[in-house]
Amino acid sequence: MKKQAVLLITVILTVSVASGFGADDYQKLKDLLDIDVDDEGTAALIELDGQISPSSDPGGLSPSTDITPGLVRDLNSEAEERNADAIIYELNSGGGTVVASKEIMREIDSVDTPTVCRIREAGASGAYLAALGCDQIVADPGSMTGSIGVTASYPEFSELMDDYGIDYINITSGERKEVGSPFKNTTEEDREVLTNMTDQIHEEFLGQVTEHRNLTEEQINTVGTGQIFLGEEAHQLGLIDELGGRNTAVEVAENQTGKTLKTETVASEPDFGLLSLFLSSPLNDFMAEMNQETPFQATWR
Repeated sequence: MKKQAVLLITVILTVSVASGFGADDYQKLKDLLDIDVDDEGTAALIELDGQISPSSDPGGLSPSTDITPGLVRDLNSEAEERNADAIIYELNSGGGTVVASKEIMREIDSVDTPTVCRIREAGASGAYLAALGCDQIVADPGSMTGSIGVTASYPEFSELMDDYGIDYINITSGERKEVGSPFKNTTEEDREVLTNMTDQIHEEFLGQVTEHRNLTEEQINTVGTGQIFLGEEAHQLGLIDELGGRNTAVEVAENQTGKTLKTETVASEPDFGLLSLFLSSPLNDFMAEMNQETPFQATWR
């Protein structure tokens, strides 16, 4: 309707210039139609698709598709350089590492521009935490949302090493130094340590959801089980603000800015060079995993 009114004003102005239709008459016409010709703007459209990780892998054989804090920071800067009136993040992710998810949430929350997160197929676990940085969250009724829980795992090779007669010798100080090592049989005490760590991360996750979504204790008890909810139920539970797709996200951004918005995609170039071909190999990837002192890692998924 606004665009039609602007077009009408433009046509009237063009036709009437020769007959003495002046600036004062033009302003009166705009006021009469309750429309501001300058109320059009742009919404930066940022697509975040993939697993959340701390950083991309420069040694990969293909361009990284991970969602990283650095990627979001760069895309935010590009949107601000374009003077976008709003930023719409189209999120499609099942989650990822804990700290990276928190950092992405902070990156989104730090921009001064009005923000909307649109959850597409999935905005679960760490991805949902990242979405909490937006002013408003929109999700399709059939999207997978929530999964507010923590999972932690690591491989354990001690019995396999015994079968092949391989000894593992590691000299450490501190009785808990090797908790989570794949070369050491996990004791009940080790499991308790790791479980306590996982529970603490889960409590922090719930705290963020409570703070950003203003949920009741009953709602928190329901969503805090780690269950995935379809968009319709997520809306009923207060996890999202609106149901819909891209058009709905644009409308929400328009309500925030008071402008009619045109979307402009903001994307980054894939970080992929010839050097990657020489740095990457399955053996390098395996050795990198084995060189980790403790491969235990918690993820929001």
